[in-house]
Amino acid sequence: MEVADSLYDQPEVTDVDPTVGAHVTSLISALGGPDHSLPNHPYVLGDDALACLKDLKRWIKAYDEKLNRLDVARTISKTSLVTEDLLQILTDWEVSRTQCTMNEFRTALACLELLVPLTWPLQLEGLRNTMATNKHKSHVERAQRLYKHSIINHPTQKVLQAVACVALPSISLTPRDRTPRDEGIIRLVLYFFRNIAMIESTSDSILDEGLTAAILAFAQQNIFDLINALGSGVSDVLKVIDLQLLELVFQIVKGIDPDTLHCKPSKSFVTKQAQSTLSWLRVENESEIKSKVAATRHNRFGTMTSLVVADKTRLTVSGQQALEDSGSAMDKLDKLKKWRRPPGGFRRTNNDLQKKTLISGDAQKALANFVDEFLDSAFNPLFISIRKEIERESSRVEDHHEEQFLYLVSWFLSAELARQRTIPNADHGFGLVAGVLDQQSLVTVTKLLRTAVENKHMRKLGYAMHCLKQIILLTSAMSSTDVETNQEIAENMISRLFYEEATLDLLASLPNVLHGASVSLMAACCELVYMVLKILESYSKQNTHLYIRGKKKRTRRPKSSNSPDDTNDKGYAVLSSDEDDTLAHQQSKERYFEFARFERKFFTQNCIDMFRSVLATYADLSDQQIKRIIAFFHRIFFKHEEEVLLYRLDFMLVLHRCLDPREGISHSNSARKEVELFMNHYVRKLAKALVERPALYVELLFTKMPDTLFFLKYGHDEEKHLKRKREKTKLAGDRNRESGSEDDHAMSIIDDRSDNDNVDVGGGDDVAKVADDGVKRTNRAKRAIKKSSMKPEKVSSL
Repeated sequence: MEVADSLYDQPEVTDVDPTVGAHVTSLISALGGPDHSLPNHPYVLGDDALACLKDLKRWIKAYDEKLNRLDVARTISKTSLVTEDLLQILTDWEVSRTQCTMNEFRTALACLELLVPLTWPLQLEGLRNTMATNKHKSHVERAQRLYKHSIINHPTQKVLQAVACVALPSISLTPRDRTPRDEGIIRLVLYFFRNIAMIESTSDSILDEGLTAAILAFAQQNIFDLINALGSGVSDVLKVIDLQLLELVFQIVKGIDPDTLHCKPSKSFVTKQAQSTLSWLRVENESEIKSKVAATRHNRFGTMTSLVVADKTRLTVSGQQALEDSGSAMDKLDKLKKWRRPPGGFRRTNNDLQKKTLISGDAQKALANFVDEFLDSAFNPLFISIRKEIERESSRVEDHHEEQFLYLVSWFLSAELARQRTIPNADHGFGLVAGVLDQQSLVTVTKLLRTAVENKHMRKLGYAMHCLKQIILLTSAMSSTDVETNQEIAENMISRLFYEEATLDLLASLPNVLHGASVSLMAACCELVYMVLKILESYSKQNTHLYIRGKKKRTRRPKSSNSPDDTNDKGYAVLSSDEDDTLAHQQSKERYFEFARFERKFFTQNCIDMFRSVLATYADLSDQQIKRIIAFFHRIFFKHEEEVLLYRLDFMLVLHRCLDPREGISHSNSARKEVELFMNHYVRKLAKALVERPALYVELLFTKMPDTLFFLKYGHDEEKHLKRKREKTKLAGDRNRESGSEDDHAMSIIDDRSDNDNVDVGGGDDVAKVADDGVKRTNRAKRAIKKSSMKPEKVSSL
């Protein structure tokens, strides 16, 4: 193997601490070795083999992990500890595991405890970039690729099976008898399989040979059966390994297109023969072009070609390359341009959404069988358990677990749709993925989408948009079936998904959030916007009376005088239980859903710029994506007649490039016809609008302001009418007159009672008694005045 030869041909280790290297090397030499005195040269363990393995584990944990170094791993990479010793010990134990002793089992377990940290991907360790790690990082990564090759291509082809057998005693125990040590052993086995699937290869082939070999080894050594068995028992028996299973399945299917699993291999990947044929044709084409400008005796003279571009600017190109055609001349000018760093720096973009992984035909068939069995038995229990952990905000759940949950939900939903398209007579329906289609799952996905928007977590936002898009696609597929039960479930899902006004506002804000983001994220947002508008439009047509729940606007409560009994010791008003329920009910209200009003929220410059930027990358888009983008522009331009928003020079330039005969969309692409039809109608309306409103000649260069949109559309300014508040003033005057009459009546009562109080009485006690009665009557009348003055305020607040 080339990797192994280059690894052992590298110079001696000079950057490792000599003391560390001496101790680690001595432990490895004392572990054991082949016995050449016997015929088959069997591997014989040393007297203290178990102690040596434990000491090596302590060295890795105490030196590499705690001190943030890779010296021990670098030293082990120069030896044959993994490729010969550990793998041979595991395979020998697997053959005789039914008759092995406890000491032999502990030795096999100690080998696994060494293999997991040695194959642990460095990007997961969180190493700090220091001189101690950078000088060993490349060597350790190359050694890990060698470990993976040795494990998969071992002569016995039973290394992975031996590792799985280490966990069988712990799996066979009942939940009551299983100890934390047993659960740790199961997690250790799953981490090892995860590491094997995650280690990438450095081959230049169009196929991912590392993932292809891992999938074939998992299928051959029954690892896929173990994953399905553990996944089906997560909800009942094994609740602590759900996240480890999530990571393992994510590394297996990441980057693979689920729509191609049930297709023929010739459609899903390019074979080596086809690849060689394409390269040969490319070379022949290049040689034919070069023959047109072959070297002659005149080549020693210089060539200067002058080009005149559309804006009458003259460009000069040197060399005979420009003699072929104008496109070659422009390509040469582009090559001469130098890239300059932007003033504000550049942001890192994650293209995981666009990264595609190709595997061989055999691996594709093995993966398709695993996916079918996983959907049949393990999908619902595993993802229900993970969803509950995310809802509880468990400390075990990290950010990458939420991302993997969203990615795998969308991936398996897409795989289920692809399987039902290829197998139309399947009688299992949509119940196999029902665990992620209930109300709790929809709330969880929406919550993760909102969290990603608030925290500006772009990778999680991309996965959440893809997940929500696949849920909508599955709902649309359920509603289009002939089964009445599926139609009712789909209608119920749509009503629950878009019932909250906050969710609709969140979807409408996505184009503004993703303004200036990577193309992959904007493409995912474009597809989600198209799906949401399409399904809501059809649903609103079927249900004319559609209501959504939104927050009620808060109104200022009128000031009222609370009695001392209605306040607590701190002076705050105390509400009764009925008043508290009424106040909580008033926080939200239902209102009629207007689809046209919601649709216009996407007719903004940021949203149009996002669709235009994605369409500019037409070479990387599928025909369905291009058709959906054109359908969105058609919705704006023709259906709602907001054509002024698209009268822009940059938009016309993108359409012109899409229809370029040389570098545009291929004529064999079905989306080109859609673009041509839209372009014809667009140019016809634009020419008519330029004649009617010449101001558009200037406005083509700029984005449209809200104040000028009406003028550019109708040719005159919008008339603004001021609202008069006559009725409200008149009503207030009537209430004032009512309060005035009540005040006069109360004052007359006071005057009458005061006249009755002025009576000549004889005794002093009687005089005091009469005075007290008069004061009480006066206070009673004043309270009546206050109550009468508060009545208009209560009426106005209602």
